[in-house]
Amino acid sequence: MENKNILKEMLKDLIPCIEGKWFVADGALLGLMRTGDLLDFDNDIDIYILPQTKINWDKLPNKYKHHKDYMCYKIYNGEDTVPSENEWLRFLAYKRTCYEYYGYNRAELTKSISKDYRKQKVDRKYPGLWIDIFVLVYDNKHNLYRIPYHWNGSEFYFTATECDGMHDNRLGFDIILPKNPKQVLERIYGSNWIIEDKDYQY
Repeated sequence: MENKNILKEMLKDLIPCIEGKWFVADGALLGLMRTGDLLDFDNDIDIYILPQTKINWDKLPNKYKHHKDYMCYKIYNGEDTVPSENEWLRFLAYKRTCYEYYGYNRAELTKSISKDYRKQKVDRKYPGLWIDIFVLVYDNKHNLYRIPYHWNGSEFYFTATECDGMHDNRLGFDIILPKNPKQVLERIYGSNWIIEDKDYQY
């Protein structure tokens, strides 16, 4: 089965577990708005939930596992093989996304985070295909929803209107997209988001 078909099946199984507002964004939204389908080269789906939204893990089919990774929850098929990965490089990649390290070069970042590695590292438990669930926080000052600590906090946000979502069934079942999806994509990927540019966008 193609990766994107496996991801669609995973999303379809996850949706009944979501209790509250949510929407699909990032690469999945990019594919849907470009071609009406997921991207061929993507290996995950990113969804965003509002602070009051809950995931009823008891409803998730038994074959799926979930756990909290660095910035989000991961849902994956627990029967698939987990690749071996350098955990230090994963930790480094995560810390690079945190706003307090924005602008650090590699040497400065390595020096700053090495003391925290043993206590804060999270071992990879998920295989090659997964769904990321990001829990947004509300920014009272700007009336926006954001990912906590994201390095691109000034640009990576969703308005309250966008978070209200809109229904879409281009995947063959009902999903939620942010309202004004083209505006969201332009903010995340730039004004040429409609043109495929893997080097820039991934």
